[in-house]
Amino acid sequence: MTKTELIRKLADVTGLPQKDVRAVVDALIHARPGKGLISTSLKMGEKVTLSGFGTFHVRVRKARQARNPKTGAHVRVPDRIYPAFKPAKSFKDALKRR
Repeated sequence: MTKTELIRKLADVTGLPQKDVRAVVDALIHARPGKGLISTSLKMGEKVTLSGFGTFHVRVRKARQARNPKTGAHVRVPDRIYPAFKPAKSFKDALKRR
């Protein structure tokens, strides 16, 4: 499902105009980092929990040694922060019942 399809379906379910639904979806998950509510909260180190759906949180990959495949030289890869998602139990159970 694409973002446009999601907006169309949400508009059908809620009876709201697609323009309004698009504004809400953009505010929630805006594609530009730091502009959406979820990305801003994660950037500040907060968890975002949507009951019945799941939790967005931040994880850290530890620094490590890697190897450049072209030259064979060892390179240090620094710590990385990345977003993660843990689905709610009810969400996982709903998928099992398909």
